[in-house]
Amino acid sequence: MESEILQAMAADLGMDRYMAESATQYCNRVLYSALACWIKAVALDQPLAPVEEDAQGVSRRHILCKCTAVLNEMLKRFPESAPWFETAPDTDTPVSILLGRLIRHGDLLQVGFGTNLVLAESNRTVLSAGAECIKGEPLLRGAWYSGIAMIQRTEEDIVPGSKAVEDATAWFREYIRCAWWKTAGTEEDIQYFNAHRKSGNNYSCWQSERSAAVEGIWLARRSIFQSGYEYFLLRQGDYLMKHRIAPFLQKMGEHRRFMTAMRRMVNNPVLVRVCRHRDHVSVKLKIRLPQKENSLLETYAWPRGSLTDRLEWDMDNCAWGFVEPQLCALGLALKEEGESHG
Repeated sequence: MESEILQAMAADLGMDRYMAESATQYCNRVLYSALACWIKAVALDQPLAPVEEDAQGVSRRHILCKCTAVLNEMLKRFPESAPWFETAPDTDTPVSILLGRLIRHGDLLQVGFGTNLVLAESNRTVLSAGAECIKGEPLLRGAWYSGIAMIQRTEEDIVPGSKAVEDATAWFREYIRCAWWKTAGTEEDIQYFNAHRKSGNNYSCWQSERSAAVEGIWLARRSIFQSGYEYFLLRQGDYLMKHRIAPFLQKMGEHRRFMTAMRRMVNNPVLVRVCRHRDHVSVKLKIRLPQKENSLLETYAWPRGSLTDRLEWDMDNCAWGFVEPQLCALGLALKEEGESHG
């Protein structure tokens, strides 16, 4: 009975089991995409009681309650997937996490001071050659899910415009050109980012000694509270000058863009392992990405280890055609590996 339910959901979502995928991994992927579909469907609910004329959308509480109940029922039927959906007690629930991802993707829109949500009007954008992404639809004939995104083949082999992908090194140089600098005071407990250090991750590149500058610039940080840092840039002229990276940029993870750009600029890029399977692409990271690029993976890919996994992802080949150039533009070096059969 449960296998029939899973296959019915997978058919509705346009999903197939990968050749080298375990039954549990397949179930995790189906339930993940199904949860995104359920959330979009519930966002179309109409209130039973009369509401104010200008009220719009469905409350977050309604979506959380209804979709959590559905997910819990599914996990009773598929208990092997329950650990994959577990989150820490002090973090968001699975439904809350996917709500955030759908909002960032543009499938859901915030209304009523952000307390309510509505499903976006149906719209399409070119994703990669021969494929487009559809927003504002829970399900559509001929379309399929990759992560929480719905994709459909196009009749015309349209190539997306190049407007978009900005190279991280060009971004870095423009940021430095426009940055506001002031004389740096004497500060203690400063750590410097060593872009020259050979390391698979960025965490190991931080050190207390000042490293070689990258085009005259150092990225530095100092601890300001438990497990938190303030990030800033330094440059040496007649005086040591400092530019503080705005807290908002740090919240968006842009301090990580400085790291990937600086490593690329000294020919020491962060390596990303990519495995092209016959039916999908797997990506393995050793660093956390800026929110912009991380949101691409949260949208178009399935996390591998758990719902909150940020480092290992599986995705549709069409989705990879869109994601790949943006990871390269971030300054990452993609290292392709042979197909895995385990």
